[in-house]
Amino acid sequence: MRTLTRPELTAALAARQLLIERAPLRPAEAIRRLTPLQAQDPPAPYVALAARVDGFAREDLEAAIEAGDVVKTTINRLTLHLAAAEDHVAFHQLTRQARMRTWRKTYAHLDERAVTDELGAWLREPRSNDDIRERVRAYEGVADDAWSAVIFARSLLALAQVPPAGFWRDPRRPRFVVDPRPLPAPADAAALVLKRYLAAFGPAGRRDIASWAGVAQRDFAAAFEHVETVSYRDEHGTELLDLPGAPLPPATTKLPVRFLSRWDQALLAYADRERIIPLEVQPLKLTLSGDQTVTVDGRVAASWLLKRSARAVTVQITPHVAIRRSAHAEIRREAERTARFCVPDAPAVDVTGL
Repeated sequence: MRTLTRPELTAALAARQLLIERAPLRPAEAIRRLTPLQAQDPPAPYVALAARVDGFAREDLEAAIEAGDVVKTTINRLTLHLAAAEDHVAFHQLTRQARMRTWRKTYAHLDERAVTDELGAWLREPRSNDDIRERVRAYEGVADDAWSAVIFARSLLALAQVPPAGFWRDPRRPRFVVDPRPLPAPADAAALVLKRYLAAFGPAGRRDIASWAGVAQRDFAAAFEHVETVSYRDEHGTELLDLPGAPLPPATTKLPVRFLSRWDQALLAYADRERIIPLEVQPLKLTLSGDQTVTVDGRVAASWLLKRSARAVTVQITPHVAIRRSAHAEIRREAERTARFCVPDAPAVDVTGL
């Protein structure tokens, strides 16, 4: 079995996440390829796509959301994401499995099918979280707290937020409707999600895959058995799964500087994150704080932050490791590109911290 070095794994991740060469993709196709994008911070998916998609503009993603090709929803790790609509119900079906095990124990006295049908019909019309709380608390046994009723509904049904939720300037007062697509069987959902994951982040271990999705490894058991994969090992001896024929660029591949978004999916894709976050940076817990990060040679080397004034927008770089001087000019170019995307009308861009 071939052993892959850390630099080879870093290059594989960069290639699959479009962090070597930007591609001219429509937003829904880009998100399908990259897997759902973290959307806790409304601008984050836009910054993520700007780093990866050639010619991407904010209005492209907003048009895709308005058209229903991309949906804002709560899936992996019970956090907000933008997902390609065609994949939404599969991600929902997979990530609800643990919650439904709890639901069936807590609400064993309820008829799951009848409740699902009732709420599904009611949620064909947009409803707020407060609406959902009031409606769901009518069922016996639902706790009178802020989130039990909401999780009750989100576990049963694939709910999507109604536009303009997901826009750059998200109003953050969401209304929800049920996705009308039927849920796939759990095994089929797990198989599709596994394929999407490996295409976007492989090679990776079973623990990585489950951690990223926020589910138990057993929820992928049928997929691990039935999806065709090939195996490698990392330098620690851990088995890594991948799709046959997926790209594995050489360790010497040049990996350009990229400015990533808050909670960028590439940082959250693994239980063992050394391929993109150096060991000396991991104690900073940037994936918890949601710092926007700068990758140099494919790994996190710094954080970045925009500061605006009437005269300019400043990109403040905070290095976390020693950055080779030959990368400084490239960082400045990418900083200006990112600032111009985020603040198109800025009269000037300054870069500080290098």
